Amino acid sequence: MDNEQIYETAFKIIVHAGESRSLSSEAMDAIENCKFDKANELLDKANQEFLQCHKIQTDLLTAEANGESSEVNIILVHSQDHLTMATMAMDNAKRYMNVYKKLEKLEEK
Repeated sequence: MDNEQIYETAFKIIVHAGESRSLSSEAMDAIENCKFDKANELLDKANQEFLQCHKIQTDLLTAEANGESSEVNIILVHSQDHLTMATMAMDNAKRYMNVYKKLEKLEEK
């Protein structure tokens, strides 16, 4: 993979991971307002974006395993950072939803 392809791949990961993280953040806003159906919808969209960038990452890993090494640059490292943050944002939103659902039940008592 040449340098231009690496940059293009990295930016695709950044775009999808960033969108995933933003959707997870919107889901947390919905959760705070006990709009759990909306939050689930947003988390489904966040997961779709995450899966797109995860596929790109898997393709990179597969190429590397097949001997097609690529030069690692700061943009590629940055894209992996975005992917990690997207993962954490979705996980946190799911946990946040569980907490808010428990709070809602306690308030009903």
